[in-house]
Amino acid sequence: MKKFYYPIAMLMLLLLLAACGETTEENVNGKVENTETEQTAEETKEDEKVNEINQVIVDNENVKATLVKIVKKEDPIWGKSIEVIFDVENKRQDSIEVQARSVSADGRMVDETLLVMSQEVAPGKSATAKLEIQEFEGYEFPELKENFEMTLHIFSWDQMDYQEDHPVKVTF
Repeated sequence: MKKFYYPIAMLMLLLLLAACGETTEENVNGKVENTETEQTAEETKEDEKVNEINQVIVDNENVKATLVKIVKKEDPIWGKSIEVIFDVENKRQDSIEVQARSVSADGRMVDETLLVMSQEVAPGKSATAKLEIQEFEGYEFPELKENFEMTLHIFSWDQMDYQEDHPVKVTF
């Protein structure tokens, strides 16, 4: 019985320690956003930058999707990551799924192992769809200095004949 509780206790301790870490967010355009409320104003200027993009990607009878911002993060425990944040409004009568396809940064394709994005949006609702690009040992992590491109893939599990692909291009 003791062998069963030991791994669970270690996992709980790891999660507790991870929650205590400091995370900084850096927007790709040089502005930084502070995620720690205890930092002073001087530390905030050095560590975090924020940039709002607010670029409408698609606005048609089915969906409205806006690229809100792209944020670079660095966490001492989890490493580097990039978040590409969209606001998605579903105008359809069925649920839709929003995913990222063919992601590239600075003219180089990003390995799919580093990518996470799949957001369901109910009929008539809006949601934040977030593409996360997470640093992972053995894979090339993008610097994201010149440009970012991807395809915003939207489809419905309920209506298998419905799908849309929209190009996303940002130059820095």
